[in-house]
Amino acid sequence: MASLNIETVWKKYDNFIALRDVNLDIKDGEFVVLVGPSGCGKSTLLSIIAGLEETSYGSLTLGDREVTDLSSKDRNIAMVFQSYALYPTMTVRQNITFGMENRKVPKDEQAKAVAEVAKLLQIEPLLDRKPSQLSGGQRQRVAMGRALVRDPQLFLFDEPLSNLDAKLRVEMRTEMKKLHKRLGQTIVYVTHDQVEAMTLSDRIVVMNGGVIQQFADPDTIYQKPANTFVAGFMGSPSMNFLPVTISGTDNDVTATFKGDGGEVVFPLGSTHPELAGFIGKTVTLGARPEHFVPAEVSGDGMVRVSATVDVVEPTGPDTMVVFTLAGKSLVAVLPAKFRPDEEEAVELALNIKEAVFFDVDSGDLIPDV
Repeated sequence: MASLNIETVWKKYDNFIALRDVNLDIKDGEFVVLVGPSGCGKSTLLSIIAGLEETSYGSLTLGDREVTDLSSKDRNIAMVFQSYALYPTMTVRQNITFGMENRKVPKDEQAKAVAEVAKLLQIEPLLDRKPSQLSGGQRQRVAMGRALVRDPQLFLFDEPLSNLDAKLRVEMRTEMKKLHKRLGQTIVYVTHDQVEAMTLSDRIVVMNGGVIQQFADPDTIYQKPANTFVAGFMGSPSMNFLPVTISGTDNDVTATFKGDGGEVVFPLGSTHPELAGFIGKTVTLGARPEHFVPAEVSGDGMVRVSATVDVVEPTGPDTMVVFTLAGKSLVAVLPAKFRPDEEEAVELALNIKEAVFFDVDSGDLIPDV
């Protein structure tokens, strides 16, 4: 195991900047997930960590060694690819031991390593099969086994579950979390799947346009996103945004949304002291879909609003409702038994304590006082 420090890393391709001033300090034994939209730079960063790409500027330190200029084979890093990259003509056992054969590891050590890894990954009955005889989940385990026998300082995973069906993906997420708990290895994991990022990670790196938008634990990313990009990207359905004008006094604040279909007033009282410096200004109110509830079950800290239902989507455990509020389309995730009719007028309530606010110009979170 080892920590990983990435300092002021840039990557340029001619006039295109793929990574811009990336700084990360990943702790020993930490599971860190890189997430972001296509083209955000997460795979480029993973390739630089692996030594498959060179930096244009900056440095990388693995444990107590600077590895910036080391080749991939000299970094003691194991990588598991999206495609698994198994040799089709070799058995599972041969795929796992291939690297050890090349490094001239004694046969008895190879056998011991394979036995330990096979037991850990529960692939002992598969050792004499070919990859074509395995399911997607089994192939993924073999690819992980090949990485594990190297006993590297750092594991890199490049969207390893993206080729699996939904059910198997959930099962493999659970297995990966168990595996990390048992091994305690340092892992950097790339995905475009927000659920994977939230469920697997100790900390998440949210990227966009080659820039790190936020590096924090999953709860902070979700509840206190650094800016509107993070707030809108993390979470499904996405966070709702409303431009509101702040009025009142420091201890009795009101936020007002003026839309094409009317006006909605959100009395905040003293629940958001961070807005005291924004009296008379417009800010962006952010509310997660689950922060809305049917008005009849509302309680303290809830603000009632009148809405018109546009679309109702039962999901099983919940009901997703797209509704219009003063001309603005928003989304709520409500209890499964709440099934209003489309075009029906309903009363909802917003838990205003859970709302967050962003600077309307920069998009940055207005932090708690």
